[in-house]
Amino acid sequence: MQRICLWILIGATITCFWTLVMVVAGPHHNISHWTILAVTIPASVVLPRSQPFTYYEVMFVNAAIYGLIGLAVEPFLRLRHRSASEPALTR
Repeated sequence: MQRICLWILIGATITCFWTLVMVVAGPHHNISHWTILAVTIPASVVLPRSQPFTYYEVMFVNAAIYGLIGLAVEPFLRLRHRSASEPALTR
């Protein structure tokens, strides 16, 4: 459970980082079309662009998506870690 919460925290932190980048860069830069933004903030791809969203809504959706990614990835990481820690059978 703690690792899933870490995934959620990372998703929210990435949203905060990109918000600061957009505030510093100003409105003249076309940051919203960067590929790295679409990869690190999947909420920018998932949410429809027909209406504006607040920073908090995007942060919540991005954190939820990162939490779902964590739920999908963590069992595989645990399985990999468990198989690496088991000693090999020798005869």
